[in-house]
Amino acid sequence: MPLLQRISVDYHLHPIVDHFTIALLVFGVAMELIAGAAAVIARSASPLTAFAIRLRTSSLPLMIGGAASAVLSRLTGDIEADRLWETMPPGAQRIVAAPDGVRSYLSHAALGEYLMYSFLALAGWRLLMEFSPRLIRWRAAFLIAAALAACGLLYQGKTGGELVYRHGVGMETPIKKPQARSSTPAASSVRRQARDRPVHDSFDYRVRTT
Repeated sequence: MPLLQRISVDYHLHPIVDHFTIALLVFGVAMELIAGAAAVIARSASPLTAFAIRLRTSSLPLMIGGAASAVLSRLTGDIEADRLWETMPPGAQRIVAAPDGVRSYLSHAALGEYLMYSFLALAGWRLLMEFSPRLIRWRAAFLIAAALAACGLLYQGKTGGELVYRHGVGMETPIKKPQARSSTPAASSVRRQARDRPVHDSFDYRVRTT
């Protein structure tokens, strides 16, 4: 078994890496968007302009680290999908890899691959803008692409949560639906007796008897 596969299975690496991927990239994109808005509002040199510059400087390592984390998310996700595929219920299999149609492009596996390449390209684009003044004119296009990719990343997190919390994928104990309250006459009688039983205040009782 390859090293990455063994580590991923033994230490449940996929959900750990996913948290870093979402946090780094969402915060990095958010900082870029806030910096862009601040630059539009500030017409000349001002504290707001300096604030936008600091945000952009801070967002660069987040974008690069998040893109690297997205690669690990993709690799560990493939490992977990191959390992757990036979144990997944049909609903979970449709989320991981929809058979055909438009949903196949938004399946958890396909979208994860698209997002990995998208954020690698965005991180490279952002790095080039840092060193090439000619690319700064394309900052608006970069912000739009980054915002769309971040929305896709949040949707990817949502479908991952559905796999675990709705379908119990990867859980040793399957999720059990809560049982409905019994409506038999005996159960109704017990609940009625418990509801009608008087409640005694022990403290008040001690006060009255002293």
